[in-house]
Amino acid sequence: MKRSLAFGFLGVALAATALPALAQRGPGSLPARIFDQADANRDGRVTEPEAMDFLAARFTEADTNRDGGMTPEELSSFVRSQIATYRPGPEGQQRRQPPPEAQRRMMERQARFFRMADANRDGRITMDELRPMAAALFRGADANGDNVLEKNELPGQRGPRSQQRGPARGETRPL
Repeated sequence: MKRSLAFGFLGVALAATALPALAQRGPGSLPARIFDQADANRDGRVTEPEAMDFLAARFTEADTNRDGGMTPEELSSFVRSQIATYRPGPEGQQRRQPPPEAQRRMMERQARFFRMADANRDGRITMDELRPMAAALFRGADANGDNVLEKNELPGQRGPRSQQRGPARGETRPL
């Protein structure tokens, strides 16, 4: 779960924790599609600046009133639009609604994410509040510590932790 959240900020930026599509894995999975979108220079790697640019673009999409801050309502609307985009229904049909319990859990995760991101507790999330959180999530997803994300570091693409390269427990890696 931690790994899904770590890469999720690149995806639907603010709503990654609320999307059930993150549970999908494989070459056409949401994390892989997000990776491809965030890889601005198409070199098969996502640098932190590319990730932050992608996050800023998703934030701008979500901030519908363009005031520089996102409210819980804007976040909720963005989540719904991203679900419709990434998980459309069958051809010519509307997507089935998740069961009420799944909807409740999604709303709880969304509210929890909003509380975590709203550092100054003013009821809005700004890019200044998101950047440190996104940078930490980026470093957490960077399994080999090279300050670049590659597809093999995506959730569900890595082998057992013991096979991953990177700092040993207790060691630190350069920022």
